[in-house]
Amino acid sequence: MLKCLVTFLFALALAMPAWSESMSPEDLTAKLETVRDKAGLVALGAVVADADGQILALAVTGDRVRGKGDAAQPDDAWHIGSNTKMLTALLYGRLVERGEARWGATLPELLPDLADEMDAAWSDITIEDLLAHRSGMAANPGVTWFLTSRASSNTVEAQRTSLARAALAKPPKTEPGSFTYSNYGYMVAGAALDRIAERMGHENYESLFLAELVPSGEGWGFGPPPEGIEGHRKGLFGGLKGQGAGLDADNPPALAPAGTLHVPLEAHARLLSRFLTPDETVAKLLMPYPDEASDYALGWGVVSDSPSGAALGHSGSNTMWLSTVRLYPDAGVVVIVNTNSFSEKGVQALNGLAEDLAAAYGAAPQD
Repeated sequence: MLKCLVTFLFALALAMPAWSESMSPEDLTAKLETVRDKAGLVALGAVVADADGQILALAVTGDRVRGKGDAAQPDDAWHIGSNTKMLTALLYGRLVERGEARWGATLPELLPDLADEMDAAWSDITIEDLLAHRSGMAANPGVTWFLTSRASSNTVEAQRTSLARAALAKPPKTEPGSFTYSNYGYMVAGAALDRIAERMGHENYESLFLAELVPSGEGWGFGPPPEGIEGHRKGLFGGLKGQGAGLDADNPPALAPAGTLHVPLEAHARLLSRFLTPDETVAKLLMPYPDEASDYALGWGVVSDSPSGAALGHSGSNTMWLSTVRLYPDAGVVVIVNTNSFSEKGVQALNGLAEDLAAAYGAAPQD
């Protein structure tokens, strides 16, 4: 059965929280266990960090794999799905700072080897349009690609080039400038980053990301975590079943720029804490695009007002995991909540838990 595609699931709980003192480690773990049990989750992990990268709270509960009795650990890696997107955008921004890329670059400039094959309608589409889901790209590659790409002998960068060539040779699937959430668009952005990577002496987007954006030794990687926690999906006779760490435990590898990263909670939170004190690049990434009326920036969903003040966030799932990120600039915290299965009940549980943790560990919004 074809796995559902990486999804964008940004919906904040709107009930007003009671501002409180930070929880004790025991109370935090107990809260996670209550949420996990009520939502029927296998494992649940959460972390809160401040603008200095200090970890204010971190706890995990539940099992790595249902039925095996192996408890999830604080340093286990979690698959973060479409929360990869904000980091693909960050990677591009850091390359702009180094003079290896530029904002406003058009598709013919990003993919010069494909320029002569592009339909004219793509000529003015920019990297920002790709990262903000306003390029006119289809939501996803076709079903055939999802069914066959894992068995392909072609490299991931060659697959992304082929997908870009096929899409750009035809007119846009949707109206450029309108919002259509597009994993395909991020794969085309990844194809552009493949070319920058090669120019810089790296193999592809994946190797560029791991070498240039994140510290080594922190547990970052692509695909399902190679050990520890496993994603889960419903088995043939119901119930959740661990999916291991093979190719079938994730979306196809070439989808990496749109959503196949894994990372432990602490490393993830420390990197995202930098978004709380934005430099010029981060400020651009967090700005609604193309204007203030938009509720999406470059890899981030935008909410002008939440119970914890202004908020940005994103969620991602390959249908076997669910990762929820919330950035609360007014409260001065970033909150990440992850689980190793997917359900609508899980979506609501993680959204509510993120808001509760912001209330417990963040600064109260100022009047």
